[in-house]
Amino acid sequence: MIQVRAMLFIVLICQCFWVSAEPIHLQLRWHHQFQFAGYYAALEKGYYKDAGLDVIIHEGTPEKKPVQEVLQGHAQYGEANSELLLERLRGAPLVALAAIYQHSPSVLIARKDAEISSPDGLVGKKIMLLNQTVDADFVAMFNNEGIDINRLHIIPSSYEIRDLIDGKADAFNSYLSNEPYFLKQQGIEFNVLNPRNYGVDFYSDILFTTEDELKQHPERVKAFRQASLEGWYYAMDHPQEIIDLLLNKYKVTKSRDHLNFEADAIRPLIVPDVIDLGHMNPWRWRHMAETFIKTGMVENDKFLQNFSYDPDPKADKEKLLKYIRIAVTITLLTGISTLTLLASYRALKRKNKKASRNEKLLRLAHETAGIGYYAIDLATGLWESSPLLDQIFGIDANFDRDIPNWATLIHPEHRQRVLDHYQDVIRNHERFSMEYVITHPNDDKTRWVIAHGYIEYDKVDNPVQLVGTIQDITERKQAEETITCLNEKLKKKVHRQTNELTASNLSLMRKIEELRRSKHQLMEREAKLNSIFNASVEGIITIDMFNIIISANAAVDAIFGYKPEELMGCSINKLIQSSPRETICCSLLHAAQPVSQIQEIDGIHKNGSLVSLDLSTAEYSIDNEHYFTHIVRDVSSRKQREQKDKKHLNELAHVTRLGLMGEMASGIAHEVNQPLSAISSYTQVSLNLINIEPPDLARLTEILDKTQQQALRAGRIIHRMREFVKSHAQKRSVADVNNLIHECAGLCVGELKQNNIKLTFELKNNLPPVHVDQIQIEQVIINLIRNSVDALKNLPEKQQRQLTISSRLTLNNDIQVKVKDNGAGIDEDQKQKILTPFYTTKADGMGMGLSITRSLVEAHEGTLNFNSKAGKGTTFYFTLPTEKV
Repeated sequence: MIQVRAMLFIVLICQCFWVSAEPIHLQLRWHHQFQFAGYYAALEKGYYKDAGLDVIIHEGTPEKKPVQEVLQGHAQYGEANSELLLERLRGAPLVALAAIYQHSPSVLIARKDAEISSPDGLVGKKIMLLNQTVDADFVAMFNNEGIDINRLHIIPSSYEIRDLIDGKADAFNSYLSNEPYFLKQQGIEFNVLNPRNYGVDFYSDILFTTEDELKQHPERVKAFRQASLEGWYYAMDHPQEIIDLLLNKYKVTKSRDHLNFEADAIRPLIVPDVIDLGHMNPWRWRHMAETFIKTGMVENDKFLQNFSYDPDPKADKEKLLKYIRIAVTITLLTGISTLTLLASYRALKRKNKKASRNEKLLRLAHETAGIGYYAIDLATGLWESSPLLDQIFGIDANFDRDIPNWATLIHPEHRQRVLDHYQDVIRNHERFSMEYVITHPNDDKTRWVIAHGYIEYDKVDNPVQLVGTIQDITERKQAEETITCLNEKLKKKVHRQTNELTASNLSLMRKIEELRRSKHQLMEREAKLNSIFNASVEGIITIDMFNIIISANAAVDAIFGYKPEELMGCSINKLIQSSPRETICCSLLHAAQPVSQIQEIDGIHKNGSLVSLDLSTAEYSIDNEHYFTHIVRDVSSRKQREQKDKKHLNELAHVTRLGLMGEMASGIAHEVNQPLSAISSYTQVSLNLINIEPPDLARLTEILDKTQQQALRAGRIIHRMREFVKSHAQKRSVADVNNLIHECAGLCVGELKQNNIKLTFELKNNLPPVHVDQIQIEQVIINLIRNSVDALKNLPEKQQRQLTISSRLTLNNDIQVKVKDNGAGIDEDQKQKILTPFYTTKADGMGMGLSITRSLVEAHEGTLNFNSKAGKGTTFYFTLPTEKV
């Protein structure tokens, strides 16, 4: 087997330099499944490609028959059943390249409750078949059993095993590797009628091509066959890999369990461990042809010649001669002595007393050797036998010794072959030697026997008598079977151990490669980390559990003024103030989990100054030793920027107050008018009281007191207004709206983070500039942002809080800014009042924010609008005219 694979490999290597000029099409018999595993392996493992072949595999359908597809030129190669030989015998120019299956998987299956256990039980029953050509195995089986096919109710196959289950058919054409799986899954018991049990053992799944392809492209045919067989060897050794391929690439509908069942079922039919894959026996082809002739399916075998492809005729001829020499030697060794003794016995029988003594000696020799003999009178059909033969056959003196009864002693599976062989012996004047199984008539016990003999002819060459010997070789056969089993077990054990050793070696190699890759990846990761460590603008300091610095990156120089090497072996106290340091280090050393929160602390610069820092810490352990890595960021600039932003916010607040004052003027006038009117009234009353004689001083005192209260009230109102608004003249300048939006968003980022609000920008680039008071417009944007924040922070915590700010240029050449949120929205009643001064929905609100915002926008020749839907959110948008160039 190894030599065959080696030869296949050499042939494939040699043909790598030959390139196919056209795609090669292979037509399968049915849908993609494990039945065709070798061809998928040849394609996927590159055996076809190595042979220079561009192969395309086509799955079959009920309408696409491989023989017709190849004959019509749709494919150069195909895979067929025994119908391939039948079509050849009918004159089709087909050539068999390799018989993949040594035994056909085609069987008839019947439900057990149908009580069909043999072919004769099919008479009058509904049988699903493809047709008599494709199902030639079954036609031959019926013929062997003497069943007239016209007595069977044959219906076209539906290809659905469900029809057998539902009773639409009594017997169903099936494959041993397919339909039994479905029945077992359904828990349905069934009987199998296998043509092999009735003398029909055909090849199946035969790779074939046409005579024209072989004539025009002999090297391509040879290369395709060799690559396909190499694929089959691979598939038989790696069934799980092919199953994965079928599931993942070819997307077969069968389950993995079904494919495993199929793989297990076809292996005994291919017998790759015993017979070379693709092996074809010319004598077996001839026997199949004779079966077709006998059934009347063809007239003769004149087209059989050159049907079986021979890639190396010379080697096959030498092998055949070798086998013939071995067979002849065995036959001569086992039969010559017996025939000689038998001839001597018959000669001595016609002599005198010496013949009697020699007869006894001959009989003794036969009995000692366990050889029985017989002679059949071919004219009468009667035969006589020795007692030892009767013992071997399990018969007694009462057994009717004629040819029909002789035939009943031969096992049904061997009967036709033996009778046919006797006919050949008579016709060809040959001696015979054959092995077959007999059945004892009384107890149905079976025994293996070997028969030797010859035919005696009269003067005019008519056969007169058949003379032969029978020897029981059951023990020898059992020994051979035992040896075969042991050899197979040994092969499997060697194969398994070889595979295990190979797998171990591969596993070791993989582990070594994984270690190498891991080491390489570790080095790369270390290099990347070192690069990040050294390039980071944030200080990275690692200390041990005793607060000693063991590493620091270059950024500490910019933050603390120390070179990294100056800090090695120093305490972390050198860089962190004592009071916060003690708290931080204590929490780090005794924390149950790594500290990851950012803390604001003051660090100590080398020059003694304090440095504002953000500190985050991670804890980890190596060999039970605890370490802490501090990441510090100098936030001095940020602190300064925050102070600047705070000042800016104050200015914006001032603008708000200024705008608010303008809007509040009418409302405040109303409020101030009330105490002024009261003062005027009280003054008039006081004058009247003074003019009364005598003056009512008590009443006058009361009125003056009320007058004083109203005056104080007016003063307080005016005082609040003076405190709220200070003088601020509008200062316009050219500005970029997108820049103003980003600055305002930066000022509000703290509120957004605090309320877990996601901010999104949708800003149009390259917008024209605007001529505005930047502080006032920033206040407009901030008011709208904070208005959305107030709406969003009331949403449930689990709900996404989204704020979107967008800008664009309108058709009127104005710039539009939108502030959109997904808050609760505004009710219909509130929409009418929301922009009205002193209307608010907040408990602590003044009701002037949106009113002032609208005033500021309108002061810039713009407009402020909104749209909102309850539960869907709110969008405020305002426009500003662009700068006229």
